[in-house]
Amino acid sequence: MRFRLFALCLLFCFTTYSAQTQTSTSQIPTSFQQQAQTAVSAGKPFSAVNLTATAEWSAGSTHQSGTAQLQANADGSTNVQLALGSVSRTEVQTKTDSSRTCTWTDSAGKSHDILGPNCLIAIPWFSPGLFTQPSAKLPALLSTTDDGVVTESGSTFHQLSYLLNLKGANTSSTRQMVSQSTVNVFYDPQTFLPASLEYFIHPDNDDSQDIPVRVVFSSYQSVSGVMLPFQIERYVNRTLQLRLDVSNASIQ
Repeated sequence: MRFRLFALCLLFCFTTYSAQTQTSTSQIPTSFQQQAQTAVSAGKPFSAVNLTATAEWSAGSTHQSGTAQLQANADGSTNVQLALGSVSRTEVQTKTDSSRTCTWTDSAGKSHDILGPNCLIAIPWFSPGLFTQPSAKLPALLSTTDDGVVTESGSTFHQLSYLLNLKGANTSSTRQMVSQSTVNVFYDPQTFLPASLEYFIHPDNDDSQDIPVRVVFSSYQSVSGVMLPFQIERYVNRTLQLRLDVSNASIQ
């Protein structure tokens, strides 16, 4: 029942989207957005990022190492394959539209639906640079706001927020869905590259409980003219869960 209700809400909110509600910042990039776009790709369009990495996973007493294959697409779809022994998993998210679905497959090959707001995260957690491109290259539902200069962990960054521009009859629930989809990206004011991002995930049985996720990017290298991070660390509830050291990267 919970999945059916979410699917109906997701379909309603996506299909009642109106282009007129899109924020101006998603249509007319701010100066900082243009600088970030130039820093990431010098204006070069690209539709996908592919990463191969060694991976280390830590969760409580569980520690596993292995490899990872990750793909992010400009339409919002992703494919993440983690070969990490007992915690191996594949996560698939389809493009950002009214038919979006999200699933994960465990190490035993059993498929699970990703429900509720965990399927609404606005952009892939491992590739924010892909979404510095002009809005015409990105999903129509994706909106960007320029939040200006902020202080994060004692350092100064420029924050851009990415969210799904949803519209529904129930203003309160729609506002909550938009908030839960939001990803805040913190850009280095000197390099104009993404330094970190933050968003929330939620337990399967409690959408109201926010679990903070923070992803840190470093060791940038140019790949076919696009700057990509070669070290990615994902913290869940302020504890390092996954570290990726990229060994190969490509763009499409």
